Amino acid sequence: MKKLILIQNDHPGTGKSALSNSIHHYLLKADSGHQQVHIVDEHSDSGDSDATIFDANTLNPRDFLAALDAGPVTVCEIQTGMGEFFGRFFQQHELDNILNEAGISLTVVIPVTGEAESFESVIEAAEVYSDNAEYTIAHLVTSSYDDDDKIWDSSYAARVMDMFEAVEVHIPETTFQLEMELRSQHVDLAGALAQPNPDETYGREFTKWFQKVLVQIDGVRQYLFGDDFRAPIIEHKPARRATAKAR
Repeated sequence: MKKLILIQNDHPGTGKSALSNSIHHYLLKADSGHQQVHIVDEHSDSGDSDATIFDANTLNPRDFLAALDAGPVTVCEIQTGMGEFFGRFFQQHELDNILNEAGISLTVVIPVTGEAESFESVIEAAEVYSDNAEYTIAHLVTSSYDDDDKIWDSSYAARVMDMFEAVEVHIPETTFQLEMELRSQHVDLAGALAQPNPDETYGREFTKWFQKVLVQIDGVRQYLFGDDFRAPIIEHKPARRATAKAR
């Protein structure tokens, strides 16, 4: 069965592009055939990305399904502000039935921060995709992680995700040294991760951080990519469902 991975959150600053590109690199290291798809607004610049780009004017079920059919795994990043649009598109065209008939399973990955406002997209996603998808919550770890974790654990969004047996991963905080290195090269984290070999380009601090991210992805590989996915050899602690967190 093929896999569609949606990465979405309409709250700004949740790290969707960095996460999407990290999954892309993980799949490259695993030598797994996949493609990237971006859902953007009509005024966005697609840049130098090799991803297939759809906007509000070009997105239609036939072309979208054709893009998904190009390989076993599709990583689809939904631009900030386009989540509601894609949700309507999904429901109006009954994509749950179309994906099922095409043999494509759906995983929705929602990155969140310590801000409660970033949880709203979690609830909205659950309302749109319901039990037609599996869910992964990607927490962006900050220096106030303990407080952030309490805010999430006590939220309605967390209870909803428990009901859907979501898994959780924790994307490590970037170090001051890494931020300075990226700044010196006039690139942000998402931009660095868009490069072909970022761990060979941005120094030791980036490599250390990137390896931690790959470990987190590897810990939930079966939930993201399916039970038969062949993973690269990466040391990690196994992830568990629901309130268990891959650290």
